[in-house]
Amino acid sequence: MKRNVIVSSPGKLIIGGEHAVVYGRRALVTSIGMRLYMQLTAEEQTNEPTSPVLKVSFQDTNQQHLIDLSNIQNSYPIEIQGILFVYNHFKSFVSDRSQLNIQVHSEIPIGAGLGSSAAFSVCLVGCFYLLYHKTLNREDINELSYKVECIFHGTPSGIDNTISTYGQSLVYSRAVKKHINFRLSNLAIIDTGIPKSTKRMVELVRLFVESNQQEGERILNDVERCVDSMIEHSEQIDQLFQENQQLLKCLGVSTLEIDNIIEILAKKNISAKITGAGGGGCLIALTSCFTKDQILDLLQDNHIKSIAFVECGVEGLREEQTF
Repeated sequence: MKRNVIVSSPGKLIIGGEHAVVYGRRALVTSIGMRLYMQLTAEEQTNEPTSPVLKVSFQDTNQQHLIDLSNIQNSYPIEIQGILFVYNHFKSFVSDRSQLNIQVHSEIPIGAGLGSSAAFSVCLVGCFYLLYHKTLNREDINELSYKVECIFHGTPSGIDNTISTYGQSLVYSRAVKKHINFRLSNLAIIDTGIPKSTKRMVELVRLFVESNQQEGERILNDVERCVDSMIEHSEQIDQLFQENQQLLKCLGVSTLEIDNIIEILAKKNISAKITGAGGGGCLIALTSCFTKDQILDLLQDNHIKSIAFVECGVEGLREEQTF
């Protein structure tokens, strides 16, 4: 007997509140129309009694792994460790004759701060949950996918897996987790191609705030005010992007390269800002007049890696009919 389930989950963007959220302020996060797709197939082997087997295929990188589930080792890549963690959670449902096959493909760039690992974690838990419980209980799935994220990142905030599970947009802080109907239809993600280190940027901001407590607190409070205004006065979003970017620059997470890109875009009335940790990685920009190719042409001397227009506030984890 062969059983098959397919699910998908979206990536995410931080619209505003980067770094300030670490200090208890509100951030605005949204799901985006880039998705990760996962298919889980369970098939009962009809030959002689044998051990359960897991086959994993990452289609985007052509990586494949074949694992004897009766002889699990400790030396697997971290994404396989995450899969085995979830497998162990559902182990009681898996017979000794089962052959499990997981296939993954994704539209979400890896390492760009767009929530690719969270989408993977949510889809992984969602697949097993749907296969063995015949439903998608998002509260349970979100809770378990956070534990998978802890394998990948240590002590993540929980923002990414929550957005990937539930979709929409989210006002997030230590005290508040509120889903809202926030959408932007003209948003471009600009991957600068500049290497980034989230850990280094978080440490840099910490040193700034500790060394300049009064100024640091003022900046963090102003970032939170920007976020609140983005939610309440979305017609002012262009100006608020610019204000939020200036505050991030004051915190020290912009760079000369990023400043140059933002200045070039501003001359064409395109508002842009860092999304995520800064120091490199991705920017987000608002424009209704320029195409992807036109923006690339504007930034031809900046060695931009890629540009993609995305829909915001999309559906979260869902079952799919095709892979």
